[in-house]
Amino acid sequence: MSAVKNIQEKIGRFLLKKDQKNMRRNVKAFSIEKASTIGVIYNATNRNDSEVVKKFIQYLKEERKDVLSLGFIDSKDSSDMVKPHLNYVYFDRKDLSKSLRPKSLEVENFINKSFSILIDLSVDECFQIEYITGLSSAKFKVGASGAYRNDSCDLLIDIEENKTIEYLIIQIKHYLKMIKN
Repeated sequence: MSAVKNIQEKIGRFLLKKDQKNMRRNVKAFSIEKASTIGVIYNATNRNDSEVVKKFIQYLKEERKDVLSLGFIDSKDSSDMVKPHLNYVYFDRKDLSKSLRPKSLEVENFINKSFSILIDLSVDECFQIEYITGLSSAKFKVGASGAYRNDSCDLLIDIEENKTIEYLIIQIKHYLKMIKN
């Protein structure tokens, strides 16, 4: 990472921590059966990962859930790569502020939507996803253990033995079905 990007990200993290201090949310565990709305945040830069996430979203829809996904594409202009459509929203680097924080209307709406469950499908570090997960007003946040997710998520899934989105999704399905409420 360049020195400039490093400084920009440090400023972004400082502003994120400041915003998180003012946040209040009522945490409530939800199973897949009881959840009405589910938000899915992920890094959509890799096409194979995006296809895996789309299959997972299709599974959630088959479970009769209202699902909204938000994918970050680490590119200056993603319009030639993907076309946004119903339930699939994307943002890219042109949607970032000088401090690398996402600033589009779609991102703001996603953060403010009171999902029953927010599923963070990132397996690697990504400040933009960290920002959205950290500020989301979702009632129950789920993600892989490690990094920022240890502070932001309510249910952490250990994927050290297999750090892939496929494995994370299998584990999330398993553990969200176990919750009884």
